[in-house]
Amino acid sequence: MRGLTWEHIAAVWETDHPEISPRVAFRWAHDLSHQDVADRWNALDAGDATMVKSRIYQYETWPTQGRRPSVAALHTLARIYQAQARSLLTEAEYALYRADERAEIDLIDYRPLDENYAPPKLRDTTNTPYPGTPEVSHPSLIDLRNRRTLDPAQQLSLYARESSKILTQAERSNVGADTIARLNAELQQAAHNYLKKPMSEVLADVRRIRDEALSLLEGHQSLQYRRDLYLVVGWTMTFLGWASTDLGRVDATAAHTRAAWHFAQESGHDALRAWVCKTRQVTAYWANDRENAIHQAERGLFFARRAGGQTQVMLASTLALDYARFGRLGEARALLEQARDISAMQEHDCPGGVLSCTPERALSYWADAYLVLAEPALTLELAERSVALSQTQPAPDRNLGTERMTQLHVVRAHIDLDDLDAASNELAPVLNTPADARPAPLLLQLDEITTRMRPALRASRDGRRISDAIGAFRAATTSRMERRALGSGRDHA
Repeated sequence: MRGLTWEHIAAVWETDHPEISPRVAFRWAHDLSHQDVADRWNALDAGDATMVKSRIYQYETWPTQGRRPSVAALHTLARIYQAQARSLLTEAEYALYRADERAEIDLIDYRPLDENYAPPKLRDTTNTPYPGTPEVSHPSLIDLRNRRTLDPAQQLSLYARESSKILTQAERSNVGADTIARLNAELQQAAHNYLKKPMSEVLADVRRIRDEALSLLEGHQSLQYRRDLYLVVGWTMTFLGWASTDLGRVDATAAHTRAAWHFAQESGHDALRAWVCKTRQVTAYWANDRENAIHQAERGLFFARRAGGQTQVMLASTLALDYARFGRLGEARALLEQARDISAMQEHDCPGGVLSCTPERALSYWADAYLVLAEPALTLELAERSVALSQTQPAPDRNLGTERMTQLHVVRAHIDLDDLDAASNELAPVLNTPADARPAPLLLQLDEITTRMRPALRASRDGRRISDAIGAFRAATTSRMERRALGSGRDHA
């Protein structure tokens, strides 16, 4: 059985919505926006001027408003809609054209482009839509525009063709399992490249992945693949939000995480929800908004407990650290014990890299928490285990950002133990961090090292040496960031 032609789908729209013009009905039949029609028009190179969506709207609102489509315009619209030009006009509209124009309009027919169109003499009438139900001829557009009521037999026939057309379109998909797997693999690679490759390259890759997934969402796919694409978009925006915080752009983080939260909600993915909250927690902490940081960590842990795995370890460890910072010491210790008992065997609840909680990253969080709890010896033990474990990983799997921050936990523990010589030795590798891998949190953590020393230690030779080295590192980093900002300003001037 043939599916509905574009003319008959448009006819159904006109029947259900008497207030619209035939041009609107055909656009709806093709499921096109005004911009889509303008783009197809321009792709046909129809005329000298570039078509814009506002002109398409004007053609649709004529004759009560808008602008009358010329014969040439009707010719192009008929080609886009695979229809007769005459079908794009009501009787009253058709009468507003001159006789010679009407004669030309009558000759414009692009129905043969419609894969479901067949001339009446070639139409197969032997098959029926349902056993015992005789096939009837297609209702004419003129009949439908006159609002003539369809009898039950016509309704069954017309609606059966419509369902067949809908099924054909629904079964078409621009996405398959291989596409989803590729997008996720590319996102995982970008996450692993974080702070290993120039930030501009990594961010460009993430943006490309995001835009490809969004472009695919404009097509047709099953609900499962659509959810998978929503997840890809949500993870990329979470990634961009995290990077924005590292680059000191809290305003950009807010924009990215708002969008990421929408896609997390639409997909119903608890791990993504939790990581959006984690990204917001990081931003709040470095903005010195401790109460909001705790709120985001608590909210994230709610979703993380449902997700389990690395996500639960990350949010439990994060909240324990925030509780310690806020003076809720008993709760911090209890949550640390819980975090250390969570199984992180799940490997695929998050993209990996910066958006994951490997054993060495968990150890780093615990070390930081115990430092706040005034247990520098335990901090030193956990932090050194974290760094050693990280350094045993293959280069592509090492999270250098976490490793450097953990190295600073080692430095702070030595300072609390009044061992400045050891602190200075442990600080040296961090101060060799490449210029392109110095996020804003690293600078803030270095500032804390300077203020952490007791006045007497700060005034000592080793203390002055540490303070001077950190000051030189910060000055060089700040100068480079300012030069980069100036260059960006010139590029956009």
